[in-house]
Parts: sequence; structure tokens; C-alpha cells
Amino acid sequence: MPRIKERIMNQAIKETLPTPTGWLVSPTREFCMFFIRDPKSEMAFPRVYTQVWYCLEDGTPTKLKNTRRIDLESAIETWHELLTQDWELMEHQISDAAA
Repeated sequence: MPRIKERIMNQAIKETLPTPTGWLVSPTREFCMFFIRDPKSEMAFPRVYTQVWYCLEDGTPTKLKNTRRIDLESAIETWHELLTQDWELMEHQISDAAA
């Protein structure tokens, strides 16, 4: 029974954590990073895809550098760390040229 209770508690905690989603661009404007929740991951153990892109000076992504699939806590930690290092949240989506 304790295992079921632990799983329910973990699920409740993870459901209350907001998933980082969107584009962050580096202060040098060399890279941008895209965060999106993996829709196929379990609700109890959410995963997030991160993609690092090369980008133009305006923050427009141009070429994919790498993709990673990480747990929610790591994604939140990375998101906050980048924001404290002067990365900026961008409003645009991927360009047609990059896609």
C-alpha cells in the first residue's frame, strides 16, 4: 500500500509543476533553446524535449544542433538556470526555413 500512496503523491506533485514551454534565446544570440512537453510521456513521470538551435541575431532558429528528452525537474532547473544567465523568452515559433 505505501508504494501506491507514494505514486499518487508523486503524480499530484508533478501535475502541479508547470512544464517549461517555449523558446529561450542566449544573450549572445548564437543559440536558442526550445522546450516542449513530450505528449507521449506518462502523466506521473512527465518528460520534456529540449532542442538547441543555432539562430540569427533576431533569435530566429536556423539549424538544429541537438535534441534531448529529460525529466520534468531537470527541464525546470535548466529553464530557470538559463533565465538567470540572461537568456530571454522569445514569442515566435520555428521558421519555415528552419523546418
